[in-house]
Amino acid sequence: MTTLLRRLLRAAPPPVPASLSSHLPLSTRSRRTPHRFRRRHRGANPAPPSPDAVSAAIASLPSRFTPPVLASFLASTSDTRLLLPLLTHSLHLPAFRPDPAPFLVAIKRLATADLYADFDRTCALSFSLLPSLSSPGPLLRNALYFYCQFGRLGKAFHVYTLMRASADPAARPSADTYHALFTALLSRGGGDTLVHYMYMDNVTALFRQMLEEGIPPDTRTLNVLIRGYAQSLHLNDALRLFHQMRPLYGCEPDAFTYSYLVHGLSAQGRTRNARELFDEMRGNGLLPTEPACNAFVGALAMAGEARDAERVMWEMARAGRVVDDITRRALVEELSRVGKREEADRLAREMEQKGIVSARELRALLSSIRNDDDDNLDVDDSGRNTCKVATTSFLPVGLIVATRVGYNRCTNVQLCANQNQDPWLT
Repeated sequence: MTTLLRRLLRAAPPPVPASLSSHLPLSTRSRRTPHRFRRRHRGANPAPPSPDAVSAAIASLPSRFTPPVLASFLASTSDTRLLLPLLTHSLHLPAFRPDPAPFLVAIKRLATADLYADFDRTCALSFSLLPSLSSPGPLLRNALYFYCQFGRLGKAFHVYTLMRASADPAARPSADTYHALFTALLSRGGGDTLVHYMYMDNVTALFRQMLEEGIPPDTRTLNVLIRGYAQSLHLNDALRLFHQMRPLYGCEPDAFTYSYLVHGLSAQGRTRNARELFDEMRGNGLLPTEPACNAFVGALAMAGEARDAERVMWEMARAGRVVDDITRRALVEELSRVGKREEADRLAREMEQKGIVSARELRALLSSIRNDDDDNLDVDDSGRNTCKVATTSFLPVGLIVATRVGYNRCTNVQLCANQNQDPWLT
């Protein structure tokens, strides 16, 4: 077999027919990484402007214009594809001095028009002129922000290094700069817990660098970190940062801070900790987000605390936070599963009377109650019911994580009301 394979590899490849040569790819791009190609070509690039349109735009420039005049001219140009040719032509004029204002206008307009290729070239052109530009702070901050919006983390961190190396104190990184980088890092991977887990080391190092530079974090920045810790199932680190907000950083937690923590703790089944934070949040007059409500009510229901789950559900409904159909179904089915069919039937009809569920959803809930009751009718030879109530030691995490919370890598998490250990440390 080895000899035959060696002969086949040494043999010259057969000539490609002319009819097939036009259909063969001309690049050696690997099929193992098609996402790179898709990320670079998300949409059809617009055709470049015609030479006549470029010549007409250049001819319409005022004579002996200054950078403010060029900036206003670029802002009034209808075709955004002409911005880069106009900038390039202006830089070749001997009497024109580079200024950040025209570049800033072009960068904003190109990014808004989703012309990434021209936006990237304009940024590269402005970066090559940084030593001769006065006060490049707004230019660098906008370039970093739009690179983060485009999802180009490598480019964004290149701008970050330029900001750190800038001699202008106004161009150094600020709290908004770090907030944009944190958000861009934690937006990778969607709801994949392992992706957040990998990026949290970079986020932690970046946050440490922020503190070393003497930049005080605000509530918005700390919320991003807490959300990252919660999504990567580092709830102990999230709680530690939460308890440091007031005494160490002088920041007050808001509704998003509590919601991220309640959401993550509910995903781990730590209902006792989640209830403490939920009560503290309600005592401060704050409302949780809808995902946090869904996760908390579902965790209480699946942990066997159906009364508390129902109380929280009605409290949130009065406050304008109605749980979704998955959470309502989980609560009703859990009541039926533990043998409280009358309460499940009463709760489903009460939700229909108060307008939370429709008549169609009510019929589906009642049907699920009857099906659960029929499944529990298991008798032995003597006619006694041998049905055992399903334990809730592992079921809540599977249901909440897979259907509601979105933390899809929680197989090592055990449900325990008094659990205070990070599952990633076990």
